[in-house]
Amino acid sequence: KLPAAVKEFGMKKLDTVVVVGDDALLDDAVNLFALSNVVVGYIPMQESAYGRALNISQGIAGADVLAARRIAKLDLGRVGERFFLGTLHCAGKGLEVHSPTFSIFSQAYVALDLVNLGAGVYPDQGAFTARITPIVGSMFKKSPGAPSVLKLQSCRLKSGKPLSATLGVHGIFKLPLQVDISPKAIRMVVGRRTKVKRK
Repeated sequence: KLPAAVKEFGMKKLDTVVVVGDDALLDDAVNLFALSNVVVGYIPMQESAYGRALNISQGIAGADVLAARRIAKLDLGRVGERFFLGTLHCAGKGLEVHSPTFSIFSQAYVALDLVNLGAGVYPDQGAFTARITPIVGSMFKKSPGAPSVLKLQSCRLKSGKPLSATLGVHGIFKLPLQVDISPKAIRMVVGRRTKVKRK
């Protein structure tokens, strides 16, 4: 287990950690080293959404990215005590999204994605890309409608009915939830073709 291994080695002795594995393992490392000075490198060993978004090749080719050591400070999302690199997803009827400046109330079935890193979204904006997608159709054949897209730095998710949000494979969080962006919260080695704000 990654937390136990880091505890045994000692956080103060670490300068750089290279994660070799899948996106779930990188999520664990990002959560562990958030708000620290440790640089996190990544070599994906299978198809990887994070690898594509960060321009890091799979397997041996990923070592070239590490060798170039192009370090960027990336934003992280935070829900409760959990930091995350990717996307928080929530769907259901009666979902409410409350930001410091406005609120959204939906009586219909909608899907909400708070994207920090994903297709077309890079984590250096100091905000989530929030996609709110209506789900239309009958109970047996539903399809997504046109999404509304906006930027959010923080929001509180609520619902009159029991709803949960999911964070990849790392658990289910029951609403209400406070979700915030943590700007420049992790130092990572990224691919050279990625447009980033340097450290």
